[in-house]
Amino acid sequence: MPSDSVLRSLSGAREAFRSALGVAIDQVNSLLAAHSTPAGEAAERTATELGDFAAGRIDPERFAALFSGKASLDPAALERIREARDTLAELADAGDALFQLQVPAGADLRDAVGAALATAGRAFGAARTVELARTGRFRPEEHGDMLRSFPARRWNRAERQIAPPLVVEVDGADLRTGGLAEFLEGNQKIVLVARGAAPPAPLVRLITPGVFVLQTTEEAELERISAVDGPAIAALLPRGAARFVHDPARAGTLAERLEVRDTVPEAALAPLGALSVFQQREELAQLAALVERPAAAPQAGAVQADPVDKLAAWLLRQADFSDLQ
Repeated sequence: MPSDSVLRSLSGAREAFRSALGVAIDQVNSLLAAHSTPAGEAAERTATELGDFAAGRIDPERFAALFSGKASLDPAALERIREARDTLAELADAGDALFQLQVPAGADLRDAVGAALATAGRAFGAARTVELARTGRFRPEEHGDMLRSFPARRWNRAERQIAPPLVVEVDGADLRTGGLAEFLEGNQKIVLVARGAAPPAPLVRLITPGVFVLQTTEEAELERISAVDGPAIAALLPRGAARFVHDPARAGTLAERLEVRDTVPEAALAPLGALSVFQQREELAQLAALVERPAAAPQAGAVQADPVDKLAAWLLRQADFSDLQ
């Protein structure tokens, strides 16, 4: 189980998703309550109120629906809405378990995260099911799977803004993170917690201009992710791993947005599960390349120093002439 501080780093995103769940449940319950009176009973009551004058002239069922401010829902639509309400309630009852994932040793990290988000995403599928059923547009062959699984690729822009956050515990040897890039949109937050030895810079592959990326060995640093407005991913690794943060909120070049605090000497690398030394070395080299600031372009008309002159000047600066005095 992740520690309280790890879960606390995602408190804002968790509360946003829970709040959306609560609002959706209330709205669906209100909709079901409004349609709890069978259409036949409502029509019969309306016919009585209209009296003999309306007999044969006015359809009491359509009249009742018109003046009650609601359209009649058939039994199949109501059943779909009840199923959606039950799905929302199930997700709400899951509590923090909805935001936690234990990846089995040797499993694919990308697939496991995708499945967890598809499970939580059933909340979005339930909301859509209600709207489709209410408006008579629900088609079982097209929409029937939305309560069983609703993967992130099907979420719209508004849904991505309240994306369910995720704390993922995974073996360090299985930290192949490149596939996670597809989930980092909207306001998605993911925190990876490595079990055992881990590669030195697994998150470097996820550094792009709009994504907050934090790799640390200090649990307290995870708090930074809670203030991020936008997609963010963090990894808590064992001591000895590289530490860096890429913050899109900082203005300037990539090198200015990326702060590297600790790196790892290549001599310390060793094969780790399916991760070869070459792959780990490439990640460290990529991190070094990202923080390298480009040399300033020479001004127009400036005279370039000859390399031989540069070398001679350096040798003169290093020479000690004290013995000649």
